[in-house]
Amino acid sequence: MLVAELLAEPAPPEIIAPPQYSIAWVILAVLCVLVIIALIVVPLRITRGIEQRIAYRSRPSDLEALKAEFLRAVNDVADRHEAGDLEVRAGHHELTGVMRRFVRRTTGHDVSSQDLATLLADPRTRSVGELIRDLYEPDFAPASDRDLRDSVRRAREVIRSWS
Repeated sequence: MLVAELLAEPAPPEIIAPPQYSIAWVILAVLCVLVIIALIVVPLRITRGIEQRIAYRSRPSDLEALKAEFLRAVNDVADRHEAGDLEVRAGHHELTGVMRRFVRRTTGHDVSSQDLATLLADPRTRSVGELIRDLYEPDFAPASDRDLRDSVRRAREVIRSWS
């Protein structure tokens, strides 16, 4: 009976406190969070730096940017001619001006008033001089059978092949 009496008695009214966490667990949690942040941030910074260097290396040079600018100007002449806003003679005259500005911007020499012989004599400007020589006839003649599309095509070729 003694056993039955002991089992039947209620537990003493004592509250047992939960075990306390050590400060080591808080420090470990903070370190884990820092490692996770580092694992995310470091690869992102490294890959972005690599991408920026690649983008910087593959950017167009100043000459390529100038070529693109003058190709747009030549295309603008062609587009306005196709739309009927520009006649053949005026288009040839504008192409001559575009090509002279192109030489001035790429070489630094003002060729806007140089004669054709000077352009043809300089090896750097010979291709532009040959184009301008071919543009003179439709540029100044009262009537010409020269097609502006051919002249635009040749101007594009000269600009693209410029070095």
